[in-house]
Amino acid sequence: MFIDQAIQFVIDEVESPALEHPQLEEEYKNKVKRSKILVHRMKKVGDLARYLKRFEIVPQIGDPKRKLYDRFKALGLKTYEDLYSEFASTFAHATDDVTVLDDFVIGQEYSSWDISIFSQTYDTQSGIYLIGDEPKYQAIFIKATFSDGKYPNEWIEKYDVLKYYMFSLRSVFKSEYKYNKAIIDSPKYGTPIYVFEKQNEKCSLKGIYQYVKDEHDSSDGSRWFILNKVNSFETQKVVTQNEYDQEVNKQVSKSKRRSRGDRRNRLQEADKVPSTVTVTSTQFVRNGDVIVEVLERSRGICEECKRPAPFLRRDFTPYLEVHHVKPLSEGGEDTVENAIAVCPNCHRAAHHAADIITVTAAIIMDAEKVLITKRRDEGSTSGLWEFPGGKTEGHESLEQCLRREIKEELNINIRVRKYFRESVFQSEKATYRIMAFFAKLISGDIQLNVHDEAKWVDIADLNQYSFLPADVTFVQSLQKRLSKTTQ
Repeated sequence: MFIDQAIQFVIDEVESPALEHPQLEEEYKNKVKRSKILVHRMKKVGDLARYLKRFEIVPQIGDPKRKLYDRFKALGLKTYEDLYSEFASTFAHATDDVTVLDDFVIGQEYSSWDISIFSQTYDTQSGIYLIGDEPKYQAIFIKATFSDGKYPNEWIEKYDVLKYYMFSLRSVFKSEYKYNKAIIDSPKYGTPIYVFEKQNEKCSLKGIYQYVKDEHDSSDGSRWFILNKVNSFETQKVVTQNEYDQEVNKQVSKSKRRSRGDRRNRLQEADKVPSTVTVTSTQFVRNGDVIVEVLERSRGICEECKRPAPFLRRDFTPYLEVHHVKPLSEGGEDTVENAIAVCPNCHRAAHHAADIITVTAAIIMDAEKVLITKRRDEGSTSGLWEFPGGKTEGHESLEQCLRREIKEELNINIRVRKYFRESVFQSEKATYRIMAFFAKLISGDIQLNVHDEAKWVDIADLNQYSFLPADVTFVQSLQKRLSKTTQ
């Protein structure tokens, strides 16, 4: 890469000779060391050329910067001032390769060096960076920290609304200060505000924000900005896969809070052809041998649910996906031992499923009556009624689970019919997902093995019984269905 060659060129020509010179004082060597750290952080030749161009003109006599130049000359060392023209000539083919605003991807992580190099301040300690020329700046970069301090920044709504303290001098806050004025004037000039959340050495670009207002605390004179995030899909900027997913989920959450009428009106006005956004991601280079070995080991059977692959590939081999038990992103190894072959459903579940306990429930019908059971006097749920069923075991299907549970609990055989609906219930110990199916009794006499009582009840009378909280949803749905059929 040209940048590696360019960095080595600067080290060989200026920095190494200076650091190795026995007569150069430590104070000057320390300056060279700091510069060397910066040079090593460069990612593009054009950025390094911009940095060196700062030394194109020799400092005037009396300028403090002249001391380093004069000392180098006295020892016969090449200076940065000597280097620039030679560097520009040697790497002329690459000096146009510079970092631009569009190189910053929403959701990506950067270092303070990346930000300071792009802003050409070369100061990693700043919190606000003004990109371009005033007053119409190209962009404003904000590096926000949220650690405890006298004036801690704060997410009012995480990643959507930011409270960010103004630049201050000796705890004096003034909107006239250059950095603060730039933010306040940003709406007038259409200047985007890029917000980076700084944690340790990493600065994650959370998005592009707009200035809304500034507020103050009269008790201590502190002032801060309120900044709102712009929908990442509307910025026309490249986003990471994670940012894309978060933005979609945010839109879904907003939609859920709207009324159905409002949602349908919006759908009438919505564009039928969606716009596009560029999404970038970093992928691990997978070992093809691991993939083939794991797939052959599975023999076409999902190693999680133990079911055959749901369909065949175009080459007629079973479609399964290779999943790493310990994710590669968490230091997992790309080995046969750390991988399993799974169906698409189990693969998605491995990445996205909530930690829940799956339970089945049987809505056993006989005309307009339904079978309900009363819990024994044990624990906080004693005496409450429920629709019989129980937890899944191993890799059995929901239907298999329901038939087994009803046989164990009531000593009867049922035919599981169509799926009814689900209910999610969260207790202090766990979260339960109860999957209810309609069922029909086909043989056997009811024998109570785990309940105190069982009875056939008219659906219309279900309100007369106290049900488990998770089963109330089923009661309401059954009665709603009944009311529709009787109208």
